[in-house]
Amino acid sequence: MSEQGQAETLATIADVATRLAISARWLADECRAGRIEHVYIARKRRFTPAQIDTLVRKHTIEPTPTSEATQLERTRDRVTRRLAGR
Repeated sequence: MSEQGQAETLATIADVATRLAISARWLADECRAGRIEHVYIARKRRFTPAQIDTLVRKHTIEPTPTSEATQLERTRDRVTRRLAGR
């Protein structure tokens, strides 16, 4: 890939913030604090597609698998608390 093609694949903070519907200020602050991987070149912060994917994966919360028995216990407890409050 040419250098020009590589530069075109780098996204700005504003691009990423818009794409992810987050605050550009928050994203810039997290980059400055070193909590988000990014490219810093010529006093500008940019993101590769892989870094954007990593950002999304890092902040993705997976549901905790629960057994059917556990779900039934939670439902029973919720109903019991509700009935006790009457």
